Amino acid sequence: MNLADFLARHAERDPAAPAIVEPGRTIDYAALDRAVWRAAASFRERGIGPGDVVGLAMGSTALHLVASYALARMGAVQIALPAADSGSADLERRFRVKTVLREGDEGWLAPGGQAIDRSLRAPGGDEGWRIVTTPAPGRPKAVLHTHAMHAAAFASYQAADPLLASDRCLDVLGLHTQAGLLLCWHAQCAGAALLLGFPKATAGEFFRSAESQRATFLFLLPMHLQGLLPALPRERPRLPGVRKLRTGGMIVPEALRRETVRRLTPNLTVVYATNDIGALIAFASGSTLERFPDALGVAAPGVAIEIAGVDGNALPSGEVGLVRVRAPGMPQGYLDDPEASARAFRDGWYYPGDLGSLAPEGALYFKGRADDMMNVDGLKVYPAEIESALLAHGAVAEAAAFAVPSPKHQDVPAAAVVLRESGAARELEEWCRERLGARGPKLVIAVPRLPRDAAGRPDRGALVRLARERGANGG
Repeated sequence: MNLADFLARHAERDPAAPAIVEPGRTIDYAALDRAVWRAAASFRERGIGPGDVVGLAMGSTALHLVASYALARMGAVQIALPAADSGSADLERRFRVKTVLREGDEGWLAPGGQAIDRSLRAPGGDEGWRIVTTPAPGRPKAVLHTHAMHAAAFASYQAADPLLASDRCLDVLGLHTQAGLLLCWHAQCAGAALLLGFPKATAGEFFRSAESQRATFLFLLPMHLQGLLPALPRERPRLPGVRKLRTGGMIVPEALRRETVRRLTPNLTVVYATNDIGALIAFASGSTLERFPDALGVAAPGVAIEIAGVDGNALPSGEVGLVRVRAPGMPQGYLDDPEASARAFRDGWYYPGDLGSLAPEGALYFKGRADDMMNVDGLKVYPAEIESALLAHGAVAEAAAFAVPSPKHQDVPAAAVVLRESGAARELEEWCRERLGARGPKLVIAVPRLPRDAAGRPDRGALVRLARERGANGG
């Protein structure tokens, strides 16, 4: 199946249904499908053909989606490129990008036009449709996603946490991000309406957009939720009309989950997924959130999760080790990176590089990145346990634990916090010692905001430098 067939199916079954809503215009599924055929024809005239790699450096607009669907329909492979970044040229050379699309043609969306040339449609299936990159030291890792992989991922999401054709999905992450684009594709695979280009830079703008456009589906990262909390009412949900709110991408503290359900919408789903394999790994909603409040969730339909030791053998329930996953249609390696492939893809399993444990009932608990685990005088300390202890304190809005290298102790545990109210960070050190003992941080520093890397994760290297500026010497 070609992924663009989902679009054609909705155009045939419900042509007048809204596909994209932008400020000032609504595009139905029939018009969107016609625009995709026109764009594919224009791309062929420009010399783009099946298998060619095409860069996309476009904004979060209907024309971006038209270009993305058109490239998929004709069998070309797309890769997201930063609009203005020196890394773009490196990616273009590495993957032999034939051309870069930086803006769309409004004529694609004009009514009428030439007859549809159905010979443009490529089979899809196991052919590539998108190169997905993820940050890594040295150069980004890259995986080729196929049409079949994406169809399998959509089916898994629909089985676990379904979108409806009646949903109205407000784009928050942006189409330039892998997660943002895939959410939009998933929404339109389900026949839902996408709300693009509405203001959301501030909490006030976000709420006005969500309410005025009657949004029923949202995906918000934990940092978005933290930013919205000060603008939420204390005793009632601000967005009761939101049928489904997903969050994930990093640890979602239990205190944040509780506040979100009470003050934003009760319809919360926490998801655990990775860009590398493009699949939902685990999810938690409803009763699962109540039974396992700190867990990432239970395995998604068709997904197997195990915790492995350093010897590669599965560990029993409750023990901490490396998370490994088998998911339908997942890739078997990275592009042009055999060493990274050997580390992450082994014996049919994918190792995302996360530490975790499994409850006897199958709930998965996140313990941090394997590279971030601390060794303090031979004692294993996981960043997640420090962060959970800090986030249980009412004054802490965000927390990130990290290791300060030490010639004496190997690692000295430290943490950075963003505070909701002024207070002494020293009090938090004592708070953690009471709960974690020797695993508690020896230093807690308050910062106005956490530095983050390109993937949105706390930049622990920057935090180590900041800690040393404030007198931490690792002694």
